[in-house]
Amino acid sequence: MGNETRVMLTHGWCRSSYSALRGLARRGVPVVVADTARVGMCQASRLTRGRGRYRSPYADPDGFVDDIAALCERHRIGLLLPGHEEGELLAQAREAGRLPAGVSLPLANVDSLVRVNDKDRISRLARDLDVPVAPIVDYRTPAEAGARTDSTREYVARARRGNSSKGVRFARGGAALTAALERMVDDFALDPARLPIVQECVAGDGWGVSCLYWYGERIASFTHHRLQEKIATGGTSTLRVSAAHPALEADAHRLLDALGWHGLAMLEFKFDPTSGRHVFIEINPRLWGSIDLALSAGVNFPWLLYLAETRGPAVARAHFRPGRSGVVSRWLLGDLLRRLDLLRRGRLRDGLGVDGTRAHAYDDFKLDDPLVLFGEALYYLAKGVTMHSLNPVEAGMVR
Repeated sequence: MGNETRVMLTHGWCRSSYSALRGLARRGVPVVVADTARVGMCQASRLTRGRGRYRSPYADPDGFVDDIAALCERHRIGLLLPGHEEGELLAQAREAGRLPAGVSLPLANVDSLVRVNDKDRISRLARDLDVPVAPIVDYRTPAEAGARTDSTREYVARARRGNSSKGVRFARGGAALTAALERMVDDFALDPARLPIVQECVAGDGWGVSCLYWYGERIASFTHHRLQEKIATGGTSTLRVSAAHPALEADAHRLLDALGWHGLAMLEFKFDPTSGRHVFIEINPRLWGSIDLALSAGVNFPWLLYLAETRGPAVARAHFRPGRSGVVSRWLLGDLLRRLDLLRRGRLRDGLGVDGTRAHAYDDFKLDDPLVLFGEALYYLAKGVTMHSLNPVEAGMVR
């Protein structure tokens, strides 16, 4: 295994990148990690073969690409795996010839990424393909959105680009929705031509269908049910279980088939067990935060991606086995943040109560790699001190 292609992971501080590092390292693949920060999960891991830093992809996109190219040259990287939303920027750099020769980037093309990253465009495409979505409000101005909605109903407004509950607001229709949209435009300096998508709120539990596609052909698929989320109004899961859901999987595969997808993607849905109905929420065209559950259940997505790129999709397909159902994983630090959010909202019993759900694995606590939890905690502490938030929004992150 000593001649494996060297991989570089970006956004190295977080759980998704750490899970990818873990999934590759256990197969003998040398992995270099890079980030804007000095501290984080991958930076603290004993599995890392090298470390690097780059300028912010939001504040200095050209400098970010230059730094990535230099790191690839310095560390003799053969495969570049984005850990977060910087994938679209790197795909642009690939098409512009700014990445070193010999560095592969297993991502969809720029047009596909732009389309999928736009929550309004991808929701309308899903609707056109008869994939259920929550009712969409058509409007051109915040005032028109208010006029077209019912003041007795709840709506959710989501910026076209955003992640981890960033750029999401809830409001009743009418004047309240108009005011919420106007605040969003001001708070995030949104382009008036790219106003948030507004949909009716729907009841249900969060579900995710994760897939690896290779030039339009599906190689692997895995499904999970969200049991708890970091923020009471939704967002990143802190507790989830692997479970099959054929109806969601069929719609997820139909949407990715129509896109001719290439690379990794996790599709989010809401499913209402009372009515038996589900709706599509969005696609994350990248590594996802709960990917450690897939690894724990037997689906090593990073390794399958690596095999598809270095040895061909047939080899990757031969290594895929469906994940085990009933595996539970928890994000330890995220659960603490969830409880703090509940306490802040005055829900003392929920925030202080004992959760009897037994987890089989933890995203950020590994006995064979114990420092990663401290690296994660230090990152959150540094962000909390410097940006006065545990879920900070950089300029350009929400748009």
